Amino acid sequence: MASRRPPPRIPKIREHAIITLGDATVLTGHVFIEATTRIQDLLNGPEPFFAFINDDDEIQLLNKQWVVQVRPFDKT
Repeated sequence: MASRRPPPRIPKIREHAIITLGDATVLTGHVFIEATTRIQDLLNGPEPFFAFINDDDEIQLLNKQWVVQVRPFDKT
């Protein structure tokens, strides 16, 4: 029986962003996205939640339906 290879892993990068939720909560921290995608692609994907790490290094799972605005930090 041939051994099965796991699917190749796509590297993820940290994107610094400010996220505003439906209750007006503002979160500042990082979103992890695939190196070949944008935060917009993550939000439009099929998964209902995404991981977010705030500036205090606390990991949170955010429900996409609660996200009102995402402002990525400039890379300049």
